[in-house]
Amino acid sequence: MQKKLIALAVAGLVSAPVFAQSNIQIYGVADAYMKYGDFMGDDAMGVDSGGLAGSRIGFRGEEDLGSGLKAVFVLEQGINIDSGKSTGMTGDDDKNSGDQTFTRQAYVGLKGNFGQVALGRQYAPGYFTADYDALLSAPGISPMSLLSNFTRLTITPNSAARWNNSVTYNGTFQSVSLSGIYSAGNRETDVKNGDDNNDDDKYGVSLKYDNGPLKIGGVYQGVKFSGSNTIAGVKADETQKEWLIGASYNFGMATLAGSYQQGRDVLGWNGLDIDLWQVGVIVPVGAGNIHVAYAQGDVDKANLLQDDVKPKSFTVAYTHALSKRTTGYVGYTKVDYDDLLWGEAEVLGNNLNGHAGTEKVDDTDLFYVGINHKF
Repeated sequence: MQKKLIALAVAGLVSAPVFAQSNIQIYGVADAYMKYGDFMGDDAMGVDSGGLAGSRIGFRGEEDLGSGLKAVFVLEQGINIDSGKSTGMTGDDDKNSGDQTFTRQAYVGLKGNFGQVALGRQYAPGYFTADYDALLSAPGISPMSLLSNFTRLTITPNSAARWNNSVTYNGTFQSVSLSGIYSAGNRETDVKNGDDNNDDDKYGVSLKYDNGPLKIGGVYQGVKFSGSNTIAGVKADETQKEWLIGASYNFGMATLAGSYQQGRDVLGWNGLDIDLWQVGVIVPVGAGNIHVAYAQGDVDKANLLQDDVKPKSFTVAYTHALSKRTTGYVGYTKVDYDDLLWGEAEVLGNNLNGHAGTEKVDDTDLFYVGINHKF
């Protein structure tokens, strides 16, 4: 009898850590596609990562603290599945030193009936635009994603909407959800005789309504610039101010979705104003969906460009549910840069890719077929 009790005690000690960690989950996305065609006029053929969603691996968990309160955390790293390498941090994160680990999200917080409050590297409200996009914010093929990222807007389903040193609030109350974020910017402490980081704060709020077939929402974000960068004699010390309003409605036979957004003093440069609208439709076909979307931007020259430009993008795609977790997709995407020069594209933060600044940026025309698996 004594031996049995000892055995049970040992078994309890061994199983206790496993039980304590049972609320920790490993999750992720593996998404790869084969592409063929032209990217900004250059030949493009091969395997790429993240057509429908960015490939990633993450860890999340929660602990019940009692009285309806829980501790939560998320650690998430992006992966380029075509090369097996991790995705690095971009944009304002280039000042940070250290290893590029958990660059998508990294936060810890508390949640309860009031919602959730968290601290760390987190999504700004403008990251969540999928409800108003017929391509569901697919980073590699959505016209809204492609153009908002190209024009350096922060209301975008891309890295520009992941903010360091931030505190967030997210709450859902029946059909209404509210989100807010404040970020101390790239650094929380100034360096003596170095850059002044007091003016790199970021903030944003969103309000959404989701009831049955109707979804509607609005987002506002602001990003301060310290003025440490100048180009063409223009000092970048303005606050980039953005807003978006979007909606979708499921008619049963099809879902219509669209949004309109504006960015003022983009990248901190006075007068660099950008408008972007998009509209699309999702049509169910058996176990799959046909997705069609069109987007158009309007970029003011603001003494940085030779003229106003209106880039346009169009996508038609078919997604097919192979299982609950696996989706195959095939499609075509086109982007017309409206005679934008490569030097002007560089002003917007894009790489010249070996081109002369006086050359025009040719169109993107890509065909692709891929697979997305969630785990």
